[in-house]
Amino acid sequence: MKPVLFYLGSVPVHSYYLLWTAGLWVALFWTRSRAEARYLVDPDKLHSILVWSFLAMLLGARIGGYFDNWSVYAADPSRLLNLLEGGMSSLPAALSCGLAGIWLCRKKGIPVWKVADAASIPTMACIAIGRWGCFLNGCCYGGETSCLLGVRFPGMTAPVHPTQLYYSGGASAIALLLWYLESKIGTADRKSPVAVLWPVLMILYGLERAFVDVLREGDRIGPFKLGQVLGIAVAIVGMVWLFRSIAVLRSNCSDLGR
Repeated sequence: MKPVLFYLGSVPVHSYYLLWTAGLWVALFWTRSRAEARYLVDPDKLHSILVWSFLAMLLGARIGGYFDNWSVYAADPSRLLNLLEGGMSSLPAALSCGLAGIWLCRKKGIPVWKVADAASIPTMACIAIGRWGCFLNGCCYGGETSCLLGVRFPGMTAPVHPTQLYYSGGASAIALLLWYLESKIGTADRKSPVAVLWPVLMILYGLERAFVDVLREGDRIGPFKLGQVLGIAVAIVGMVWLFRSIAVLRSNCSDLGR
């Protein structure tokens, strides 16, 4: 564990904020590049969509962080005002960003599927990078374990599941799968204008959170972590979205065969 990577003079550079910031910027600029070059989205309209979606993502991440540690803030609500305290939550961040993006795309007349699929691989890359920040910071860890993957963080008496690395590895695997799917179905030249990559992302990442969060330590709402509840909901919505996309694809294939 290395919460502080280095110092700039007397100012500490924290691994958590550095790596999550790096992941967010990778996602932002890579999404813009992909949307313009591969999905032929108008650059002027795309700029405002990405900026406002990015701000919505930060807000969602912060609010999700409060819910992840709700007992701390319930005991002392004044700590909500300390913006330098607490962490972020990736799933609420993705939800708020996605909802803002859908609304803005519709408002500006840009097909939602283009921006959604353009953002799919960069989003997983962001999580894969950022979760290493969680690992180095020593947060978001799992429960005690005797398995070979267990990691003993400073101050702990027993090894715990490195759930941060499970998240990172899972996000990397999802990104690779999305890249493979994209190579098969195309981008701007896609015959059927429907989202495929983003619904697949929702299903896989939602299920990842639902299963990995079982191992997580921390506050729960009833028997579940917030990430489990949201993960299941996101996976279900993703399945519905993907089934609708598949129906459109089949319908278009039938029309071509007539």
